[in-house]
Amino acid sequence: MRAFLRHVPLCALFWSALAKGQAPPPPPPPAPAPTTPPSPVPAPAAPVSGPGTPVRQPDTLPPPAAPPLDLGPDTLPSLDEEAAATPKPPAKKRPKAPSVVKPALPIRADRRLALLGELGWNGLAGFGAIVSLHATTHFTFDLGAGLAAVGGKLGLRTRYNFSEKRVTPFIGVGIMGATGFEAPTRDLAANDDDSELNIELKPSAFLQTVVGIDWTARDGFTLIGALGYAFMLTPDNVVIITGVPTEDEKRGLDIAFRSGIVISIAIGYSFR
Repeated sequence: MRAFLRHVPLCALFWSALAKGQAPPPPPPPAPAPTTPPSPVPAPAAPVSGPGTPVRQPDTLPPPAAPPLDLGPDTLPSLDEEAAATPKPPAKKRPKAPSVVKPALPIRADRRLALLGELGWNGLAGFGAIVSLHATTHFTFDLGAGLAAVGGKLGLRTRYNFSEKRVTPFIGVGIMGATGFEAPTRDLAANDDDSELNIELKPSAFLQTVVGIDWTARDGFTLIGALGYAFMLTPDNVVIITGVPTEDEKRGLDIAFRSGIVISIAIGYSFR
């Protein structure tokens, strides 16, 4: 009995260990429920620069933060705030350089060459053409060629223009040469008394002195009028073949073929 009682604690300990080994294992603890990540908060829409309709922020977003206080020109703008566009200063208009207006040239320096047709008595060309060259505004050379009562004529004249304006008076001196007529001129007698006056014209030369007006317009129109006297430089150019001239005929021969007054007008165009 004592031996049985002595082994009772040992048997109880053994039985308890055996019961723990045969008991089913405890169930595993329940797995924790998966946590859902919070939905991202949408970023506030950037303000629209320039013309357009602003976008209203959702009601769920917190109110925008107040802009930082302006602490002076050294304050840097916030990164969350778009820098306002700095208005460009208005471009300064450069004053235009004043255009240099060149003074108009004197008319005879602007239009130096003229071509004219002359009609006159003891003129430079008689009935013909004149070419005028303005060497300067005051000195002009006139060259004429044409027909006259003394035959074919060729003349050269230089003149001094007193003014540089469009209308100027002038004085001129020239020399003219005439070819004369080789064939004798017949039936020049004024009366019919059986006298027949026949003459022949020899080549001759004349010295012309004139005063006149030169009008040269800005559009080129040119008019030259001259008055003066022509002196015959050669011996008598009228040779009487037959007959005896009367006093009236002598005066007529003097006026027509010898020294006499100069009346001429020339109209033409001046070129640049």
